[in-house]
Amino acid sequence: MELETLNLSDEQLAGVQQILQSEGDKIRTKYSNELRTVKEELNQYKPAQKSDSEIQFENRMRELEAREQKLLAKERQTELSSKLTELGLPTELGQYLNLGEDVDAGLEAVSVAINGYLLNNGSKPTNHSKQQAVTKSDFKKMSYGEKAQLFQDNPELYKALAR
Repeated sequence: MELETLNLSDEQLAGVQQILQSEGDKIRTKYSNELRTVKEELNQYKPAQKSDSEIQFENRMRELEAREQKLLAKERQTELSSKLTELGLPTELGQYLNLGEDVDAGLEAVSVAINGYLLNNGSKPTNHSKQQAVTKSDFKKMSYGEKAQLFQDNPELYKALAR
């Protein structure tokens, strides 16, 4: 609502504006005082600047916690290495394994997996015929077909005997 629409005289309009200005000032003063009080109260609860000894203490605590974490990691690694040795697995595997809390169950599963892999993919005997020792005199007695077979089976031996 605008004051001009009330059909007030200039004198009355100036008085109304003065009253509005006064009331606005009162409200601003009240809220600025409350704001100042709240800020002072907030400052009471804020921590004061830390002293040098407090800062040094906190830094020392961080260093100790870091050392403790390193020691725990080494402890876990040593335990893991000993358990790997017990299971007949190479200790170098320990650096690649992250087994969490239940190390025994994890190692058991890894052991089963690796041993299964080695059994299935390890060297398997083949049915190669064992070569009998062939002397130079035996070589001379061989037929052409036998010499050709020897050449295919063992070229080095053939070359050595053919000289």
